[in-house]
Amino acid sequence: MFRIWNQLTKPRVTVLVLVTVLPGMYLGTDGYPSILSILITLFGTYLMSSASFILNQYIEREKDAVMYRTKQRPIPAGVIAPNAALVLGIIIAILAFLILWNFLNLLTALCALSALLLYVFLYTIWLKPRTEQNIVIGGLSGCIGPLIGYAAMANVLPVQAWVLFLMIFLWTPAHFWALAIFLKEDYEFAGIPMMPVVSGVEKTLKQIVFYSIAYSISVLSFYYIDERMDFLFLISAIILTILILFFAVRLFLSKDPIMAKSFFFFSILHLFLVSFVIVLDSKI
Repeated sequence: MFRIWNQLTKPRVTVLVLVTVLPGMYLGTDGYPSILSILITLFGTYLMSSASFILNQYIEREKDAVMYRTKQRPIPAGVIAPNAALVLGIIIAILAFLILWNFLNLLTALCALSALLLYVFLYTIWLKPRTEQNIVIGGLSGCIGPLIGYAAMANVLPVQAWVLFLMIFLWTPAHFWALAIFLKEDYEFAGIPMMPVVSGVEKTLKQIVFYSIAYSISVLSFYYIDERMDFLFLISAIILTILILFFAVRLFLSKDPIMAKSFFFFSILHLFLVSFVIVLDSKI
């Protein structure tokens, strides 16, 4: 049962979402967020994220059945009935909303719900099967972690929260398109119009470099947006942006799918480290 739950809810992806919640929480309060508020915020966000992945797999069950990396997921494998997964996803989403509303505030619950709605309706149903730009606009759902964190602590969404939102928005395309290059044949076989399939690897690599530059600028700009960011953040941000730009250019020159997979994993580490430094520097 635990294995089935993990397959349905993609906990490794959810962990990254939870990491992006923490900077908002620490920046959203003058002191330190209580352990209880952190646990409630992360648990509610975890449930809402899990619900969105369950609903995503319900909607994409037919395409998952023909893709090599997804055909063993519980729904296409016949381990769980599609209608049961649908009901489970809805129940968990309602539970997550009620927890965040009751123990924190309505704004936090609405932020988390908006992430689910954007992921399920805007990305999964509307954009993913129709355009190679699906992950750019559809990636909005994955940017809401900082908004949830700020709302949980301050019940407002100041400019710093939206800059963190923008940071993740610019991070997402390069991160996901690198994986799409590695899985190009799988997406092509399933008829999903990811950029490497529709426009080729060359254009995708150029876009990865472009978004890596834009993301790097947003990371560095946060030093000027939030007065709590000090020398530690500035030096760390400069080093981290140099690293991701180096890997993006190296990937562009090599055009190697294996290196694209490595870039995908490095980008996860990069966002984790940026979030960690923001949290650390805000409280030193």
